[in-house]
Amino acid sequence: MQRLPHGAGPQDIGQVEEALRRQGLDPVVAKLLAARGATADNAKRILEPRLKTELPEPLSLHDMDKAVGAILDAVRNTRSITILADYDVDGGTSGALLLAWFNAVGARASVFVPDRIHDGYGPSPRIVNKIKDQGTDLLITVDCGAAAYAALEEAHRIGLDVVVFDHHLMHGPPPAALAVVNPNRLDDRSGLGHLTAAGVVFVALVALNRAAREAGLWRDRPEFDLLSRLDLAALGTICDVAPLTGLNRALVAQGLKVQERLSNPGLAALAQSAKLKDPGSVYAAGWVFGPRLNAGGRVGDSSLAVRILSTQDPVEAGSLAEELERLNAERRAIEANVLEEAIVRVERGEAGRLDGPLLMLGAPGWHPGIIGIVAGRLKDRFHRPVIVVGSADPDDPIAKGSGRSVAGVNLGAAVSAAAGEGLLLAGGGHAMAAGLTTRFADLAHVHADLARRLSAEADAAGLRQDLAIDALLGVAAANWDLLGLMTQVGPYGAGWPDPVFAFANVRPFAAAPVGGNHVRVMLEDETGARIKAICFRALNTPLGDALMGRGRLHVVVRLKKDDWRGGDAVDCEIIDASPASEQ
Repeated sequence: MQRLPHGAGPQDIGQVEEALRRQGLDPVVAKLLAARGATADNAKRILEPRLKTELPEPLSLHDMDKAVGAILDAVRNTRSITILADYDVDGGTSGALLLAWFNAVGARASVFVPDRIHDGYGPSPRIVNKIKDQGTDLLITVDCGAAAYAALEEAHRIGLDVVVFDHHLMHGPPPAALAVVNPNRLDDRSGLGHLTAAGVVFVALVALNRAAREAGLWRDRPEFDLLSRLDLAALGTICDVAPLTGLNRALVAQGLKVQERLSNPGLAALAQSAKLKDPGSVYAAGWVFGPRLNAGGRVGDSSLAVRILSTQDPVEAGSLAEELERLNAERRAIEANVLEEAIVRVERGEAGRLDGPLLMLGAPGWHPGIIGIVAGRLKDRFHRPVIVVGSADPDDPIAKGSGRSVAGVNLGAAVSAAAGEGLLLAGGGHAMAAGLTTRFADLAHVHADLARRLSAEADAAGLRQDLAIDALLGVAAANWDLLGLMTQVGPYGAGWPDPVFAFANVRPFAAAPVGGNHVRVMLEDETGARIKAICFRALNTPLGDALMGRGRLHVVVRLKKDDWRGGDAVDCEIIDASPASEQ
């Protein structure tokens, strides 16, 4: 199955591919571009994503002018500023970006990150009173706040000015604030709804830099170098699984170049503690930096991500990196236990029908810090939207839930609508992820209501586990040259998936368990060509059993550089397989 542009058929994609070849592109590059929806008109912008081309006028975002005015006024009048950042990577990078700008301009600013367990998500009436009592004049929320009606009404009552930078879905008028900058508010016409909070803050800093220049705030100090912080904008974009199109693509492509230099002391320390060999990659951002930065907010101190991304002291960065490494190991252990139990419950039918529109399950005592990861693992395994709920205290009747969805099923919209109608204590999110608060006693009712809301979209999406394959390869063709051509079409991520290839009639051999639950294997095709492969989380599954067996298989893979052998070696990740004899 090929990926086709929306509404395109095989003939259309072939025509696009031919047009791209006529532009002088390599046939492999043309094929990969066409299969991902590129056209002859936009191929150059996709292959060479530049901020100069993709960056909009910042004031095109609704309320951006008000936000810039309020922040600049606070800076010029030396008012006390508090940044309230969410505890995930998007919030951490957003908070670190803003704090760096305030430090550069000489403002009185600090960051507060709510504790996931004790404070919950985003601002609350209690938190805004606490922040006000500490002497704050201006509160800026990042990656939260757009749905914090009660908290912002309380802020207005007590005379605390608020500016919101957010990107989560909104289904009504904005809350009371000096400015609510969110490309997903209903009256925003910027067309930037794909941005994360880090992207919104980056655009805001473009406007703030310009306004500060016009106000003469850089006369006696170096102007803030925003481009040198592109690594943070890219990190937030990748870790929040935003589509790599338009401005997001430019932020990530250019930001990875900055990330590769490890000029941020915190990222340099994390790379060293993780023994990272290739820091300038989407993999490094999403699978090395991201989990470690998230670990503090999941099972430890929620402020660690902002602190390590903000520090300029390598010694402090090293100490924070060690703590995050330890917390990430703790998080993995907790996650493994909950995931094992969750899989058993799903397979018993305790999460709803396996062919239904939504799986939902949980238990008191399932740590709220890891339920989102478990939901993502279950979503990948069962190819269904999944919501997992839990609580820090086994006796707590209140359930915190985190959900992950699949393409074509807008989970955030369903959760937000249910919350708006009073069926949840709280809830919101975006298309691919959502969070909610309810009572354990109401889980069955909530599950039924959300399943009803998602039913039509789930039917339309089909929720089949089809694999989109770019090409059938001989093993010998999976080489360094092909990897180089693939790289030209990157970076890959949400909305721009990694190339997927198939090997036909290969023989697996030398299979062995590695890393606890993975399977390492060699694949050999009929010509005798061989390639090293790994299949993650496959041990004791039908796929793992097939790889450990002796029968010939058709195998679907992603190619990658072999970091162990180095040089120009290539290996692959196995996605799926089927017996060759059945074809």
